[in-house]
Amino acid sequence: MQDDKSVISFRRGPFATVDMGLPGDHEGQTAVRVFFVMGKDKTALIDSGLFAGYPSLQRGFEELGLDLKALDLLLLTHEHMDHVGNNGALKRASGCTILGHRARADRVADNMLNATTIVHAFPEGEGFDLGSEYLDWMGPEPGPIDAFLEDGSTIDLGGVVLEVIGLPGHSAAEIGFFEPNERVLIIADPLLPAFNPVLYLYEDPAEMRRTFDKLERLIRERGVELVLLAHDDPQTGEQTLALIDDCRRRVDKVEASILANIESHPGIGFAALRDKVCDDNGKVREWRALVSIDASLRAFEAQGRIRRDGNGWASA
Repeated sequence: MQDDKSVISFRRGPFATVDMGLPGDHEGQTAVRVFFVMGKDKTALIDSGLFAGYPSLQRGFEELGLDLKALDLLLLTHEHMDHVGNNGALKRASGCTILGHRARADRVADNMLNATTIVHAFPEGEGFDLGSEYLDWMGPEPGPIDAFLEDGSTIDLGGVVLEVIGLPGHSAAEIGFFEPNERVLIIADPLLPAFNPVLYLYEDPAEMRRTFDKLERLIRERGVELVLLAHDDPQTGEQTLALIDDCRRRVDKVEASILANIESHPGIGFAALRDKVCDDNGKVREWRALVSIDASLRAFEAQGRIRRDGNGWASA
């Protein structure tokens, strides 16, 4: 028997949200959200979610009175598995056009490449199973990007216009979408909730901080009233400004922990450093942490603050 509980967790004007629970370390703590945006002429879905959430996505179409074939556009915030998991299924069912940033188009088109380039980016991450950690979150058939979006692009759905906002840092390909008439901003992972069980994931700490600043300016200058986030409940503009400050503090704390542990443990190796930084921040010791720590190590080395010491690191 089908559960009568709605899968639509939020609805306002042309926007509707479907939540999908995340497995593994996230289970019971964090969901990923996908967003319907319905104009007079076209219907768009922002992100396709994870593979296990496809039944919820189908139910979302039903609750909104939409046939799958009514989906015109699938807009991707970035290439990570919980955001592109149903690309292939939606493309096959609807014939929709898939739009996203060109920076990671190769990963969107190839599930194995997507998985290996992040989960197994470092030897220290090779103990993590590609299936359960990444591949199982995506359908067996990928959905490649058909055309590219960039910062400043606009998408006219008919009475609803989405402006593309470049938001790199978490991913080099990260983008968000702003609707100026409704003053609604939709983003995925540049702002992550504090209850997320894994270390703040960023590929470039300087880009991450520039994106925090860009989001703050956007909210203040464009009068953003509502922010829809992939891993948190909807926020007002003021609430999001507070979240931005908290995200800044958490990235600062990760980097402070890296430097402190290198100073107190000269020659510390990458895996040991990952464990200590995760413990300092109360987060799970897993592969995402390797990405963030490596990004900060490269930045600190370029600044002359640390140096390589054999197979590890020491203060400069």
